[in-house]
Amino acid sequence: MRSAGGERGIALLMVIWIFMVLSVLSAEFARAMRDDAIATQNLAEEVQARGVAIAGINRAIYRLLYARQAGAEDDDPDAVGADAPAPWLPDGRWHEEPYWGGTYGVRLIDEGGKISLNRADETLLRKVFETLGMKPDEQEEIVDAIIDWRDSDDLHRLHGAEDEYYMKLPEPYHAKNGPFDSVDELLQVRGITRELFFGERSRGLGSDTLPSIPLREVFSVFNRSANINVRTAPVAVLRVVLGGDEQAVDEIVTARDEDPSSVLGLIRAKVADQVLARRLVDRAPSRVAIEARAMMQNGRVQARVGAVVEIPEDGDGFHIDRWYDRLPAF
Repeated sequence: MRSAGGERGIALLMVIWIFMVLSVLSAEFARAMRDDAIATQNLAEEVQARGVAIAGINRAIYRLLYARQAGAEDDDPDAVGADAPAPWLPDGRWHEEPYWGGTYGVRLIDEGGKISLNRADETLLRKVFETLGMKPDEQEEIVDAIIDWRDSDDLHRLHGAEDEYYMKLPEPYHAKNGPFDSVDELLQVRGITRELFFGERSRGLGSDTLPSIPLREVFSVFNRSANINVRTAPVAVLRVVLGGDEQAVDEIVTARDEDPSSVLGLIRAKVADQVLARRLVDRAPSRVAIEARAMMQNGRVQARVGAVVEIPEDGDGFHIDRWYDRLPAF
């Protein structure tokens, strides 16, 4: 009898353990199924949002082409007619519209309004970092490092850097010794920190805090000339051109909104460096960066895509210089 009771006790324990194991497996299976369902829903929302974002880019290209063909580059609403879509200016402002159960936001930035990273000379590069409030020796180090990165030789400038510096880093790599293909390459150049690249508020010579001037908003690899288009130049570029004079920057921005044709003469009169003043131009944008973000209604997933589009002044249609299938969510 004692043996039979012991066997029944062991059997009961085994049944309890089996039920515990089955309960754990069932809970894990249910969690995995729930995670798969959420992942599937997120993927579906991402695909839909990406389609809406691409529609936003196409809408922006259409507006650019329509404005160019109608002669509305100077933002003259009478030039396009009452039924024509209002032009979206490449000034970095966001435009939002509903589309196919979602909403896209689009902004356009004229690459010609930025400083050419591959064509800027030593003086202009130094002016950028001087406006950031950097000390002269820091300016020399970074400027020389940028020029060494983009030139074709292995000879480093006085304060520059070549392979002998980069190959000694914890994660070594070679100097480019060629033109920048992307502004992001600046993060590989000696002295360029993430704070400089993405922007942070810094202190000048006095006690006042200077506004942020992110290098990624100042430089462009798509501007093929040494000129700067003041008609659409970002505020960060205007701060550099005007030496950080915030009152002058506000005056230029206000004048540009009220009378774009007056900006070139006004800003040239405020720039002391005549070489830089001659590089300031006023023209219709020809290379425009388009950034689009989209989210479906009641969705949790945002899609962001982008493109750099060339719209020739003497031709029809457009050409995509670069396509960004996924952009980081800044």
